[in-house]
This record gives sequence, C-alpha cells and structure tokens, in this order.
Amino acid sequence: MYNLSLIGGYNDGSYGVNKSITRAEVATIITRHLDLSGSKPTFSDVSSKHWAYLSIGAIEKEEIMGGYKDGSFKPNAPPITRAELSALLVRAYELTGKSPLSFSDVSSKHWANQSIQVLVNNGIAGGYPPDGTFKPSSNVNRAEFATFLARIIKKDNTKIAGGEITVSFIDVGQGDSILLETSNGNTMLVDGGNRYAGDEVIAHLTKRGVSKIDLLVNTHPDADHLGGLIDVLETFSVEKVLDSGKVHTTQTYTDYLTLIDQKDIPFEVAQEGQFIEFDENVIIQVLNSTNDSSDLNESSVVLKVIHEDVSVLLTGDATMENEEEMMKKYNVDADVLKVGHHGSSTSSSLNLLRAVTPDNSILSYGDNSYGHPDSEVVQRLYSVNAEIWSTYYDGSILLETGDNGYSMMSGDMY
Repeated sequence: MYNLSLIGGYNDGSYGVNKSITRAEVATIITRHLDLSGSKPTFSDVSSKHWAYLSIGAIEKEEIMGGYKDGSFKPNAPPITRAELSALLVRAYELTGKSPLSFSDVSSKHWANQSIQVLVNNGIAGGYPPDGTFKPSSNVNRAEFATFLARIIKKDNTKIAGGEITVSFIDVGQGDSILLETSNGNTMLVDGGNRYAGDEVIAHLTKRGVSKIDLLVNTHPDADHLGGLIDVLETFSVEKVLDSGKVHTTQTYTDYLTLIDQKDIPFEVAQEGQFIEFDENVIIQVLNSTNDSSDLNESSVVLKVIHEDVSVLLTGDATMENEEEMMKKYNVDADVLKVGHHGSSTSSSLNLLRAVTPDNSILSYGDNSYGHPDSEVVQRLYSVNAEIWSTYYDGSILLETGDNGYSMMSGDMY
C-alpha cells in the first residue's frame, strides 16, 4: 500500500501499526485507490478545511460510507470496528459470495453478518482460531486495515492482470510433489516425494525450464513428501523454505535441515490462516499447520491456491479431523483437489468433498502396501462428480490456466 502511495507514516518515521484507524483515514485511502472524484460532503462536523474533506464527500457520494443519525460523520472518532470495515469494504469493492464458516460471536441476525461472510469467502478476513470468534466490535488498527485492503488489491489485480499459471502434479511413485509456475517466472515446489524420487523431480523441473525455486514447501516430514527435497536443495537455488515446523528424528529430516542451514536459506514455519507472499497474480493461504500435534499427518501444511477464477486445494496428508477444523474456519471450495494422503481412508471425508465440490481430483500414489487409494474414498469422489486423475495411471499431470478457465493433461501430452 505504501508503494502504491495509498498510505504513509508519521513524522517520527513510524507507521503506527497498533493505532486505531480513523474514519477519515479509511475514506481517504479508499478514495485514492478507487480514484474517486472529490466531492463536497453534507456532514455537519466536516468543514471545508478538514484535510479529508473531499475524500469524505467522495465516499459519501458513492454510498460507501455514511454518517450518523445526528448528521455527523465523526471523522476522527470512534474508530472503525471490524464489522463496520467488513460492510464498507464489501460495498466499495463490490465483493460477493458466502462462506460456510460461522463465528460464535456473529449470529445470523447480526447486521454485518452477510458482509463478514463475503470477506471470509474472498479470503480477505478470518476469525480468531483459539475460540472461533470474529470480534465484530473490536477496533481495527492500521496494520489490520492495511492487511485487509492489500488482500483485496492483490485479489483485484489477479482478476485484471492475470498472466497464467501451471501446476504440475509430478509422478514420484508413492508420494507427493507439486510444482507451481507463474507467468512472472516465479516457482513454488510443494514436497518432493521419497528420497529415491529426487531424480524424477529434478528431471521434471529441468524439463519445465525451472532454474530456481522461489518457495519450497515441505508439508510435513514424512519420507514420501520430504525425501526428494534433499536432491532438489542440492541442485537448485532456493530462495525460501516454508515448513510445517513439525520436528522429526530421521536422518532424512536432519539432512534436510543441514542443507538449509549450510546454504543459509530463509526458513519460515507456516502459520494457519496466513497469506503467503509469492506472486502478485496468485493468492495462497495456509488452511492448516498444526506442528504441536503428535501425528505427522495432522501437521500437514494445507494450501489453497487461487488464480483469477481457478482454485486448487493442496491437502498434503491432512486427516479428517484437520478437514473438519478447516471447514469451520475457511472456504475450502476449489476447482481442483489434490486428494489427501494419497487416497487413504484417514482423509477425504464426504463432508469435505461436498464442501470442496471439485471438478477434478488428483490421486498421487504408486505401488504400495497401504491400500492407497481406498475404494471408499474413490467412491466418495465419484459421488460428488469429481473427475479422477492419478499419477499411477496418468503419470505426471499438468493443470494450465487460460482465457477459458483451465485445462488438464497428462503424461506424454505435455
């Protein structure tokens, strides 16, 4: 927002992250971003000498913000609440949609419930995980406002600017490895299959013309997700690693951490709910990352990737318990689903599949003694009319976005 000249700091060089943002400040920033024409406001307490005079008039004229029953606007107080901000952002940016998520402190009769649902559906705002609340009456500080508006701007730019993306579900046998490429040349690799799959991952990246990895994600430290990343780290320049934070005792995990340390690669633990800074045309949110769990699979980093009108849900080995928690907090609807845990019976509940409503689903697995994919999971995918792709039968699978949504192809077709 600072780079777009939408917001500035104070004379002492501070931004004031914890200071409540005022109604006048909100009016000015939104007027600047939407390039609204200045207008004379009708409020009794906003004189022509007020620094935000024309901006307040502009958002009044566009019916984005209104005043109080006594004819005042109260430009400097009281601060904007989370409920008020939800409503004015929905109006200003004409956002739509409804999230299946509900909050314990926002009833269906709350005046801002619909606006809150819209913001959540668009990945702009969320609740507070510990108690499942939204805190609609809490004041919004300058940091929160910047975050919300930056997400809207990013989402809006994605719809307009576009570019295209490709997502490769790499055939690594029994395991997961997923490559995301953007038209800006940014690359994200999620997992790398087993240790023996490193050569296959490197070959695929080389075939795709990848020379560096901007973001490497290890969803959790199971060998069939982590192992191949060792060879990748040794071969490619990696700008950043995002990890579940789940500690493991294997030699593979130790080698992985040692390489990251030796190469001085920035290392970050994924936080549930965070939006990942990766590419201006792509929105990526972490829907699960529970490194305090005793179960490695429950610690899986789950990512929802959105590009224009195409969304992909990458679930790692997340369990049904994880799925239930994600459905309570986030909009999990997606066009394409990377099926959890290679199609294991521990994942992909019917409730989740009905919430995701995927048009296409990816089963990533090879010869195994675990019974993957479970026949009941396959039947559940069929029951929600999801087309099933598998690396076992189809080889590596490519998703490619375009003017008419996206297309998928497999094996030797790309």
